[in-house]
Amino acid sequence: MKTIYIIINGISLPYEVIDYAIEKAKKNSMGIHALFLKGSSEPPKGYLYPSDLRTIETGISDKEAVMEDEKIITDNVNLVKELVEDEKIPFMSTLKTNASIDKVASLTDAADLIVVDENFDEMPLLSDNKISLKDLKKKISIPVHVVSTKKVS
Repeated sequence: MKTIYIIINGISLPYEVIDYAIEKAKKNSMGIHALFLKGSSEPPKGYLYPSDLRTIETGISDKEAVMEDEKIITDNVNLVKELVEDEKIPFMSTLKTNASIDKVASLTDAADLIVVDENFDEMPLLSDNKISLKDLKKKISIPVHVVSTKKVS
């Protein structure tokens, strides 16, 4: 069976990408494989204002933040699975931490189409920042559809 790979980076869940892949899969009798990428740590917090100090004193540790983000990613995997399977489309998923561009290329080698969010390079929490959309498109010979997402103002 032909397969669409969706590549999702970090905790964000681009619904437009999911919807696009589902529509393509239904139209062309394809399965969907979601590849979730994550980093192993949060990005640095940067400069803090003195007024932020009170909230930091009661904040959670970096380890707890990573655990919370990993739970969000697990919830995202389950949600995508439910959305895809509700449409009677075969579904598989893979979660990779700190994957190299070569690893992502080999994982997606069996794909007939790859779908990604136009904001793939933005730095959502727990994202794998070693991979850029530009490098991904260079490394992969399979068609990559970049889906526009709406920004909420």
